[in-house]
Formats: sequence, structure tokens, C-alpha cells
Amino acid sequence: MVFYTLFRRSASCFCSYSRIIFKSSRSYASKMTHRETIKPIVTSDLCSQNFDSVVLVVEDVLDASSYPILSETLQDASQVNQKFSSDIHTLTCRSLPSKRLIVSFTGHLDRDIDDARRITEASTKGLSHAIKIGSKRPLLLLGQLKSAKKLEHPWLEPSVSCLASLLGGFHALYVPLEVRESSPREGSPCTKPVQSQKAEAFGWFAGTHYAVDHEKLASLAWCLEEGLRVARDIGGSDPERMNAKNIVAYLQKELSAPVQMTASPVDQGLYPLAAIVDRGNNEKHRGHVVHLEYNGPTGKEVDPQQLATLFLVGKGVTYDTGGSDLKVNGIMATMHRDKCGAASVAGFFKILNILKPSNLKVHGTLGLVRNSIGENAYVSDEIVTSRAGVRVRVNNTDAEGRMVMTDLLCEAKEKALKVPNPRLLTIATLTGHVGLCYGQGYTGIVCNGPAKDLGEDYNYQFAGSLLGEMHEISTLRREDYDAHKADEEYADLVNSARPIAGKRSRGHQSPVAFMIVASGLDSHLKNSEKPLAYTHLDIASSHGPCPGIPTGTPILTLVSRYILPGQLMKWPNRKL
Repeated sequence: MVFYTLFRRSASCFCSYSRIIFKSSRSYASKMTHRETIKPIVTSDLCSQNFDSVVLVVEDVLDASSYPILSETLQDASQVNQKFSSDIHTLTCRSLPSKRLIVSFTGHLDRDIDDARRITEASTKGLSHAIKIGSKRPLLLLGQLKSAKKLEHPWLEPSVSCLASLLGGFHALYVPLEVRESSPREGSPCTKPVQSQKAEAFGWFAGTHYAVDHEKLASLAWCLEEGLRVARDIGGSDPERMNAKNIVAYLQKELSAPVQMTASPVDQGLYPLAAIVDRGNNEKHRGHVVHLEYNGPTGKEVDPQQLATLFLVGKGVTYDTGGSDLKVNGIMATMHRDKCGAASVAGFFKILNILKPSNLKVHGTLGLVRNSIGENAYVSDEIVTSRAGVRVRVNNTDAEGRMVMTDLLCEAKEKALKVPNPRLLTIATLTGHVGLCYGQGYTGIVCNGPAKDLGEDYNYQFAGSLLGEMHEISTLRREDYDAHKADEEYADLVNSARPIAGKRSRGHQSPVAFMIVASGLDSHLKNSEKPLAYTHLDIASSHGPCPGIPTGTPILTLVSRYILPGQLMKWPNRKL
């Protein structure tokens, strides 16, 4: 089931933010401490003197025949290189003012295994290569894709593929926050150069072969990249630069009306499970809970009772040592990325802040806690009562993410019971198991019964696939609930599933069952008077490579699902 009619946004809303973005950025930038994303320049002139390279993203060299300026150079290259229609190539094109032509091939787009990532990755690689060879003002050109003429894949729709290409280009231009905040310097044989930006300008070619509003698409891509930038800044920065207090300070500068933000230290009375994890931290790393709220305007033609309200809970473990169950043998490295769930929620609110979409209400909660080790750190065998009154025995301090989120989920549940059509989501780098199950780059989706009946797992999977965020669907089973039952009188649950024959099975599904029971959501399943739809997204294997740049997943999934339908993308009706 797809709620296409519920989430249509008025065209006037889209046009309003398009106008806002291309005003002089002086007043907006003056409020910002950190450099915002470079705005794309749209041109229909391939020979513009404003650019020092052209990056052509194309499926096949024959697809570029509609560009006479480039065709001779491409034909010559294909004749001397039998494998020209693959990988990336730098060519000298004398018809271009810059003489520089970078060709990045997507590869085939018509096979069972092909998806939107072919376009985004080719665009990212092409722009990255242009920058590597010295280009400061690249012009990105998405050529005609021959597969789009014979296939009806939604991700090959002109607006969708153009947006995917733009986002791929932006990914290549991102500069990490710590680098942007460093003093510029030249590189040496042993060090990298430090620059606050990789490019002085970023161009997008408005080819007539795509019957789309290129100005609007470029504007939208910039908006989405701003949200992704916020997510990357928070998720990718080191555990000192982005400890809980610094994340709060960063968001206070990034977010403004109509997004409302409040932040406070973790309160033991309100969030006892999160507080026990936070207990071992000193004042510098004291945990915080951040509440974000967006209430979009409601159109006169829309019944408020039919609109969905989103409740997003993001895991923001600023660093995970494993706690008393310490991560050893080098596996602690990269654990600064354990805050990427909260980072993606914050990034989504940045987009809401800019776009101000109508007919949408969103509540976000970020649990920002460091899992430290020390004399005050929590230990296995402790028993703590959750906000919902469920007694939990700790049997693994390295299962801290679910502890941080559960009381926040309980609070979201309490609010959700007071509004029509609520949708609850938790987003977290929760388990290594999801990577063992599905591989790197894939998010695991786990729904409770009410959400599964609404087809939420398939809805999110489809929404993400349009822009290259790939998700796999898992199912909650009775074994997931059984694995967390405490075999004792002292407690109701254990926070980590008990191993079976020495092995931990169903490792990314069972934590969801734990959160459902410990938050009291088990009283709102299919057979209850007030069922609540709840979906968990495990992004442990899709948040991006480390070392490397975070992806911002699942921001594009949320945007594709709740903001773009009715404005930009075709959202097919489907029965599940």
C-alpha cells in the first residue's frame, strides 16, 4: 500500500524554495558557522568559459552522438581502445575551451542487477577524477541513457536519473568538517593539502534530451545535499569534535524556524536505559537528548486526519568502546560512526528546514550518548527498569544502542497515541550482523505487524531504490522475542539475545523485538485496540565506508518517500 495521495506537496511549495535558494546567499550564510554546499550553475552551453572541464556520464559511447562538439573525440577514442565503454577516461577535446573531457561510463543499465547506483557512482567517480587532475570548475553532463528508451524502471525516469546524477556529483565535492575548519596549507610528500572546498564552481548541463526543469532539479539537489552535508558532518567527524555537546551546538547553528529544537542532558527519570549507558561519562562527554519538531502547513484540500505524522528516533552513540564488555583486538576503531543514525535524522530536518514541505509533520529524537569505560560505567548483571516499566537485566554492555533508543521510542509511542496515522521509525548503526546477512551497502528493514500490514517495508525499499539507497527486508519471528526473555524472577528481559549453541543467531532482528517489548510497543501490535506502525532501519552496513565519506543513508529514502511524490517522481500504485 502506498500513501501517494496523502503526501502530495503543492507545486507552490516547491517553487517557493526554488526562489529562496537562488537569492543572494549573503544573509543566509552570515548565520552559518560552517561552509554550506556550493550551489550548482545550470547552463545549456557546453562551450561556456565558466568551466574548466566537462564530465560526461553515459551508458554507451553511441549515446553521446547527439553532442556534435564531443562526438569526434569520442569516436576516435573508441576506435583505438576496445574497452573504451567502461571505467573513466580523460580525453583531449579541442572543441571545448578547456580541452578537458572526462568520460565516466555507467555500464549496462538493462540487466537484472542494475539500479540507480550505476548513475550516482559514475557521476561521483567522474567528478572525483576531474578534481584529481586539477579541475576547479567541472561541468557535469548526463548523457542520454539508451536503456531508458526501452525500459520503464522508475529510477530511469528523466527527473529521477538527473537528480541521482547531481547527487552523485555533490558527493564527490564534499569536504569533511574538520578539513573545512582547518587552516589551509599546501601538501607535501607526506601530507595532504588542506582546502576548504574542492571546487570553485559546479556546473550542470541542461540538455534538451531531458524534458525536465533543470533549474528546479539543481535547486532540489542542492537542498538534499545540504541535509546530507549535515549528516556527514555529524556522523563522519571524530568523537571529540562531535561529542554530544558539540553536536547540540552545531545543530543550533544549522537549524532554525520552522524546525523547533530543544536539548537537555539525559534525565535518569525520563530515560533510565539511556542514563545507565551515560553514567560512566564525565561532564565533557555528558549525554544529551535532542528533540526536533517540524509542522508543515496543511493545504485546504487535505483532511488533517488523513495525514501521517512521523516519529524518528536516531541512535547517536558518539563513541562506542563497548563499555565494560570492551571492544578489543582493534575492533574499536571506526566506532565514531556509531552516531550516524542520529546524524541522518538531523540531516533530514535540515532538508525540512530549507524546503518547508506542506502536509507533513515530523518529530525527531536524537539519543546522543558515549559508551565509555571507567569506574562509573555500567556493567553486566545490573537491572534497570525502562520508562515503560519493563525490568531489563544487562548481559552485554556493548548492546548499548538499543538501550539508548528504547526509552526515546517509548516517549515517541506516548506521543503517537495522540495523533492520527503515526509512523514510528528507529534509525541506527545497530548490528554487525546486518552486514553479515546482506553485505556492505545495504540497510536492513524490520517492521512490526501493523507496519508490515501497511506495506511499510516495501514502501521504504522502493523509495530508497529510486535514488540509490538499497534496502533488504527482514521479518520479526517468535524466536526474536524468545531470545530476550529473562529466565529468572528478577527481570523481564535481557538486553542482548542469548547465544544458541555458542552462536548468536538472528542478530539484527532480535534487537528490534527487545525495543518493542522494553518500550511497551508490544501493547500496540496487530491484535491491540490501538496498533502502532513501527519500522526499524539498521544502517550499520550502509552508512558508508570507514575510512571514507558517510552516505547519509537513509535521508534520501525519507525524502523520496515523504517529500518528492506528486512533485517530481512517479510513484506507482501497487498492491502488496
